[in-house]
Amino acid sequence: MAVMAVFLTVAIETVTFQQRREKEAELIFRGTQVVEGIRLFRARFGRFPVKLEELANAKPRVLRKVWSDPMTGKPDWDPVFLGEEGTVPTPTPNPSATPQPTPPHGSATGSVGTIVGVKSRRCDQAIKIYEGHTTYCEWKFYYDPARPFGSTLVVAVPTPKR
Repeated sequence: MAVMAVFLTVAIETVTFQQRREKEAELIFRGTQVVEGIRLFRARFGRFPVKLEELANAKPRVLRKVWSDPMTGKPDWDPVFLGEEGTVPTPTPNPSATPQPTPPHGSATGSVGTIVGVKSRRCDQAIKIYEGHTTYCEWKFYYDPARPFGSTLVVAVPTPKR
């Protein structure tokens, strides 16, 4: 019985560890998809969104829906606002797009700033190191016109010894 209990404990730890790795991979995927939606929104409308819902509600849509954060299980992403990552606005990439002004702070849209990315609200220790950061809330996914889409640095951390 004791041997079976040890094997069962190891199996549960392995499954839990693998589930966390899968959630981390999904977090990176969904974060980069939101960034792609922000890039498309800016190219089509000539401005950044002020609410994440704009990405799903824009006509034509740039995201099918605001995806859930895999770490919290809810669509409660923490927005990354313009300037938080040293990003600066550049001219509209699509010259045929008609720039639309970004609504001011506190307008009827309920905005609090110009959104250029997202991050998780959960601050647990990560298995992977993403762009030098080891907690999920430090993993910022943001649009930077100077950075090619999809260029991220993910470092796999070795499996902990049992």
